Amino acid sequence: MAKTAGRPPRSESDIAEYRSKIAKQALAIYRAEGFDAVSMRRLAKEVGCAPMTIYAHFEGKHDILRYLWADVLADMSSEIQGKLERIDAPAERLQMAAHTFVSYWVDHPDHFRLVFMSNDVTRSDVSTFVMDEETLAHFQMFSDLVQDILQNESNVKASTDTLISGMIGIALCLNTIRDYPWTYAKMMTDRLLTGIISPVDTAS
Repeated sequence: MAKTAGRPPRSESDIAEYRSKIAKQALAIYRAEGFDAVSMRRLAKEVGCAPMTIYAHFEGKHDILRYLWADVLADMSSEIQGKLERIDAPAERLQMAAHTFVSYWVDHPDHFRLVFMSNDVTRSDVSTFVMDEETLAHFQMFSDLVQDILQNESNVKASTDTLISGMIGIALCLNTIRDYPWTYAKMMTDRLLTGIISPVDTAS
């Protein structure tokens, strides 16, 4: 019996491209109206397909959110890695990574709100995403940079966690309390780094 002609199976690259198309549309809606406005039906209308097509690529709204989180973090990490390519000194590498991290979130406040301030997200959704290996790798980068400075000291994790939480705090304040006359983000970040990089002078 002759096989019925039909649409050939799509390649992995085609599927990835379509997922990216859906996610970009979701991000556009989020930027204009907030995450509450993102729905599978709305996305299908904007993309120009049936709702079931959206479900064929994403399990649901929060699956799309996790995709966007991963995409934003990958973009942030890529920017940091690009800045580190020509820097060899451990202290300078950590400084550059920290400054780029904070600057990224301050320069992209919509990305910051998406990753760190999304509404209607369960603890389970956050936990699943945070414990993903790719997500952890974005923050492991700072642990490796701190390790290069502290060598075998036992407080690498404490120093790294303090640095990361402090950098996120700086970005949070600058993004959400804009009327307060904050000092420069670079200066605040350097203060965080002082205890790790000491005796390197980070006040300049």
